[in-house]
Amino acid sequence: MKNLILMLSLLFAVVNNASAHAWRTLTIATTEYPPYTSTDMEHNGYINHIISEAFLRVGVDVVYETMSWEDAIASAKDGRYDAVSYANFTRVYSVDFWQSEPITSESLVFTANEELSLDQWENLQQLKQYKIGVTKGYAYTDELFAFFKQAPNTVTFDTDKDGLNAVIANDIQLFPIDELTAWYLLERDFTTFDRDEIKMLKPFISTVTTHLLIPRKSQDGELILALFNKGLRKLAMEGKLDRYKTLLREGYYQHPDKPVNFDRR
Repeated sequence: MKNLILMLSLLFAVVNNASAHAWRTLTIATTEYPPYTSTDMEHNGYINHIISEAFLRVGVDVVYETMSWEDAIASAKDGRYDAVSYANFTRVYSVDFWQSEPITSESLVFTANEELSLDQWENLQQLKQYKIGVTKGYAYTDELFAFFKQAPNTVTFDTDKDGLNAVIANDIQLFPIDELTAWYLLERDFTTFDRDEIKMLKPFISTVTTHLLIPRKSQDGELILALFNKGLRKLAMEGKLDRYKTLLREGYYQHPDKPVNFDRR
């Protein structure tokens, strides 16, 4: 620990003086989860932009490699990547990964077909009677993860888009998803008729924080974690985190051939 503290002190002294000059490059496993992470968007998506800029503040360059979520977790855990972008906070990942300080705060919701005679819910046990879809490999939250393990009518889909299609077709009754992601996918990839078939139940499932995952097996994992947290704090002090959120809502990150009006509020 003393050696780590000494190393951090020396490195922080260097990057404070020359943060524009990268002294190291990290390779981060990521996945297609627009508008947060995507090769089809500016800066590889909103959250990957934050991650890149946070590391840049401490003199570190970042290279992203895109794959499925399950492959990202497995490959990083085995030491093939320096980090994973990104995950909601959950104890499930804490076994194998350090989780950074919060990057953003987002809301999870249950989507449902408009024909379902349910607009509000009070507890998860109330939903056991319904056929619920989940996306392969996702942990969502600790509470949801535990619920899905014992829920009798759970169906797994490869992507969130598949899950939304199943809701529209009434093949399932409920599908949990990040609220902004649901809205984005529905606006970009579905017709007006399809969107009219889906509603979002109240209240939110939960408001979750998002985090960079750094594998505990990594020899430099604690250093990478400390550097990222330091860079993230710098972004916050500069007001950049609020700025990037504004850019997201203004449509800055999206592909020019797939325009979506993010300012829905």
